[in-house]
Amino acid sequence: MLRSCFSLLGVAIFALPVFANSPQRAFMEQFNSSRIEFPSETAPILTDASGQYPEPLNFVFNNIVSWIPRGEPKLFSAMCNPDVWGQRLKDPRLKNSLQLQGALIQKYFQDCRAELETGDNSYFANMSMLTMKYDPFGHPFLRRVVLNLPGNVKLKGLLGLKGDFKRRPLVVIRLGIFANSEDFKAERAWMMMLFEQSPFNVLLLENMSSGQFVANNNQFSFGGYDEGIQNILLAKLLNDNNEPLSQLVDSVHFFGISLGGHGVLFASLLNKFNSSSRPLIQSFTALCPVVDLNATMLSLTNSGVKSAFVDLWGRQRLSALGTKMPALVSYESFSFLSTAITEVARTYKGGLSYISSVKLPPGMKDGPDFWELNNFWKFYKNVEQPVLIYATEQDPAVPFNINSQRLQNKDIKVDSKNIRVVDLPQGIHCSLPITYDWVALTTLLQSQILSHSPNFKMVEKSLSIELTDDEWKGFFDKGSSVKFTVEEPGKKSGFATVELELENAAGKEKTMNLSLPLSQFDFRFLNKELSASEQEMIVRWLNQNLRFTLDTTTGKAILKASWPVAQ
Repeated sequence: MLRSCFSLLGVAIFALPVFANSPQRAFMEQFNSSRIEFPSETAPILTDASGQYPEPLNFVFNNIVSWIPRGEPKLFSAMCNPDVWGQRLKDPRLKNSLQLQGALIQKYFQDCRAELETGDNSYFANMSMLTMKYDPFGHPFLRRVVLNLPGNVKLKGLLGLKGDFKRRPLVVIRLGIFANSEDFKAERAWMMMLFEQSPFNVLLLENMSSGQFVANNNQFSFGGYDEGIQNILLAKLLNDNNEPLSQLVDSVHFFGISLGGHGVLFASLLNKFNSSSRPLIQSFTALCPVVDLNATMLSLTNSGVKSAFVDLWGRQRLSALGTKMPALVSYESFSFLSTAITEVARTYKGGLSYISSVKLPPGMKDGPDFWELNNFWKFYKNVEQPVLIYATEQDPAVPFNINSQRLQNKDIKVDSKNIRVVDLPQGIHCSLPITYDWVALTTLLQSQILSHSPNFKMVEKSLSIELTDDEWKGFFDKGSSVKFTVEEPGKKSGFATVELELENAAGKEKTMNLSLPLSQFDFRFLNKELSASEQEMIVRWLNQNLRFTLDTTTGKAILKASWPVAQ
């Protein structure tokens, strides 16, 4: 109870004594710089609570209806095994054609829908996207950061590093409307999948429409034009050898959600104009992205009951805007958000972080026309890096028919073969981790990014056991299967225990336990004790990456456990 009551304003009180001087934190601190800054946990910019979820709602989400995703694997048919489809995505013959990759993903969701769909597609079930238990500030592998960008713009984020010096793909997650890096809920699953269960380092960044961004900056804007420029500036930093964090970067990939997807789409256009010998950004993924900003904002603010709810929610999340925007001193009922949007467009003077070193497409110029700059599709030609869009047909927030579907049916004409929409019948505004199998979804996201990380390699770690005791005699003669359950490791344990259930063709079952050393996993655990966040992470990582095979070809039964790690 006490922890919950301080979950917003006092998070540093709990995190600071435990992790401030820990070896894991010391590893992170060495990548601090003037441009990617690691402020003190007590710095005002980190303790400000503007625009976060109301505390009563936080209490309900965190304590009453919360749940812990484990990402447990299930048995798939050979035809629908996620590993098989993941390997197909990484086939070198496909990586140069996003149309083929996208078609393969679409085919997987269509052909294997009976095994991939969970059946949880109601609005109530999809609300569980908001109630996943996750404590980013009690997580030693995560560190709050501030990006200092041109125009005196400060952008807050959350950096996840694996704790080693291996060069890995770095995935930048751009959050959706109103979302900030202090209190992101709808996007927690993507942090788990891309950082905890995949071989990537991750930088999660707030949306410019967040209350935190409003509180920490003198200017306010939103949308793809400004965020796309931010994305390019960040990619330049991550590719700059003078930037300490660049030592860990093999390649840069952007992953945008909802309104954050609009800036990722614009960055995909800017990428080739701002790259030199190699692309700044290697791939782009957008989940239910805003494609038409003007039409989407009109839908949010002119749709009756839905708009009234959005307006109330926007007023709560953007309360700090009232002190910075005179037009919001008074406004008609349920018109807070529409007034704010109108005022942003009216007073816009050009990109908040635009500088001349950011090259725009020929014919496009920075200026005061907010809506024209955010309607960049007429310049969208010959994009070279892959742009993969996932969109759900049910989407009250970013309606499919006025956004991704317009790209799919060529209502918005783009002269590029490297953009592809995968449309999905299940899920509401891309609540895919609820409506589709967690392991399969993680495998697809991971494989797509790995297929565009040509210099990054992984190796297999393994442990083999001969099952030659008399109790195993004849057990495997006609084939068998293996299922496993991961136990949460103890705080001071250097091993994770896995309980195996082996079943032979006759239906006979046997169980055994296996201990796997944490030192051989794809994280470097530097602290003496594991936090609850690390314990949960280990369970998720093993469920996604651990594989078992049985080899009886030599006359002996050999059980092999294997898992991939970065080379």
